[in-house]
Amino acid sequence: MGLYDDDKANITSGDVCDVMYWQTKFAHQKLDAALKSRQPEAAIRGLIPSVVNGATDVLKEDPNHAEVKGWMENAKRIDSKISPNPAPADFKGDFAHWKDYSYEAGWRSYYIAKMAAAEQNWPIALDHSREVVTQFGRSVDRMANWPADVQTFVTSAKSEMETLKEQAASRR
Repeated sequence: MGLYDDDKANITSGDVCDVMYWQTKFAHQKLDAALKSRQPEAAIRGLIPSVVNGATDVLKEDPNHAEVKGWMENAKRIDSKISPNPAPADFKGDFAHWKDYSYEAGWRSYYIAKMAAAEQNWPIALDHSREVVTQFGRSVDRMANWPADVQTFVTSAKSEMETLKEQAASRR
């Protein structure tokens, strides 16, 4: 039992400055986007473990986080509806950004960097703003066919994190 463990038990909703939380939130949003765009069952089935396993890990730290519990329950409910032997299929349509590791890593680090900066945790803000600049720098060359709103986010977030990186470096 740690000194601040009670703080974790009191977290029932909202974003958490934690890599696994943001990785799981991304997986949840990816699953949601896959359902909304009616992706093939086999492709959707491949997303379920990221949500369930990630939520399990997050709930070890934040056991009362209702949103994370909801993500896990939803993923399990969807999994129960998928055919046990769906025809092999990959994602279709404009789903490329969801499959891009650099986009995922940059997206996750963007939110962690912003939260860390708000908490004035400059070493974490610096590490994650650097990661955004690196990962979104890689994404730029691959995003020509991505949705316009995603391209705009990547471009503006990269610029914002270049500024935060300098700010965080001067305050560490």
